[in-house]
Amino acid sequence: MRLEATVPDSRGSAVVQLANELGLSRSQLVDEALALFLKVVLEVRRGRRLVTLDPSSSSPACEIATPTLAALEWTQSPQKLELSAEALAKMQALTEAAPAPRPSLRAAVNRHSK
Repeated sequence: MRLEATVPDSRGSAVVQLANELGLSRSQLVDEALALFLKVVLEVRRGRRLVTLDPSSSSPACEIATPTLAALEWTQSPQKLELSAEALAKMQALTEAAPAPRPSLRAAVNRHSK
């Protein structure tokens, strides 16, 4: 299957450099990355996290996270939010009293919604 993706120039350069260093084609490198990401998603769905281990102590050295993995983790354990009537009334009042969007905000929305 042929896939096409748009990535930032800096990441594209890193892919080319790493592929050259490892003696892989860009397709092989992307396949490796996808295989790893699929495995990570499966593990996050099982309630696990991705970490690196310090070989001298076998203790976690660094947790690896991405916005997608963080979102998956949050959706795995939803919690009910209970607010008092007073808090709900305050939220409603704040929502109703919210100022109208300024022209700069409208311009930003228009730039990013295209």
